Amino acid sequence: MAFTGLSEVAFFDELLRNITTSVPGYQVANAQERDIVIKSLTTLLAQAELQAIAENSGLRRFNLNTVRPCRYSFPVSDYKSAIALGETFTNLKLGTLQDILTRFAMGSDFDLARFAASIAGQKGQQSGWFRTLQNKVASDVPFPTTGNVDFLFSAVQRFIVPRNCSSIADIPLHTFQPLNILTPPGPRTQLIRVSWKPTTGDKSGQLWMTYINQLNTPIAERMNIISSNNETVVAEALFPYEKYLLNGLTIAAVTTSGGPFANAAEVSQATAFGPGLITV
Repeated sequence: MAFTGLSEVAFFDELLRNITTSVPGYQVANAQERDIVIKSLTTLLAQAELQAIAENSGLRRFNLNTVRPCRYSFPVSDYKSAIALGETFTNLKLGTLQDILTRFAMGSDFDLARFAASIAGQKGQQSGWFRTLQNKVASDVPFPTTGNVDFLFSAVQRFIVPRNCSSIADIPLHTFQPLNILTPPGPRTQLIRVSWKPTTGDKSGQLWMTYINQLNTPIAERMNIISSNNETVVAEALFPYEKYLLNGLTIAAVTTSGGPFANAAEVSQATAFGPGLITV
C-alpha cells in the first residue's frame, strides 16, 4: 500500500505542476474548470500524502523497513492521457484493496482491515472524479474489478525509472514481466493483440490470455502467436466482451494454464506476463 501510495503522490504532484504552469498539452481552456481541477488535484495530492504517511507508520509499528519514494516516469503526454491513466490506476488499486482486505480479515487484523476499507472508499470517490472529467458516468460497474497484490506491484514498477527504487528489494511480492496491450478493445467482441519480451524458458505455444473482470470467475482464452523473435512476441486472443459484459476495468494476464481459475489469486499463480489493463 505504501509502495503504490508514494507513486500516487508523485503522479498527482506532476500532474498538478503541469496544469498550474500550463505545460503544452496540459492547458485547461475554461477558467472555471481549471480552477476546480487545480483545487481537486491539490486535495487528492494531500490525501495521497497522508495515506502514504499512515501506511509507512504501520510498517514502523511492526518494525519493518519503511518504503522510500522512487524516481518515476509516467507514460502520459497530455492532460487527457493523464486523466485516463489516473482512472485506470485508481481502479487497479481499488481492486487490489479487496485482496488486501481479505488478507487482513483472514489474519484477524480487524483494525488494518478497517484502515484498508477507509482508503478503498476514498479511491472510489477518486475514480468517480476521474470519470466525470472524461464525460463518463461517475460509477462504471456495480462491483469494481478485484485484483491481486502481485499485479499491482508489477504494474507500478512500469512507472519507475530502472534502477531508481531501492525499496523494491524490501517488498516480498512477485514481479511479472510486462504485458503490452497493442490494440485496446472497445465495447464489442473482438480479437486483440498483445506483446511481451520473451524470457528464458518461455513456452509461447502453451499460453492463454486470462481476463479478470468485476467479481466474476476469470475467463481464459487460448492465444495465437503472430510473430516471435529475440526481442518481442506478438500474440492475438479473443476479447469476449458481449458474452461476459466486460465493462469497467479488466485485468489481462498471459497464463501458462487455461484454468479453470476460481479467483484472481489463482490467476496470479499461473501468470507469466502481466498485467495488461483494459478499460471499457
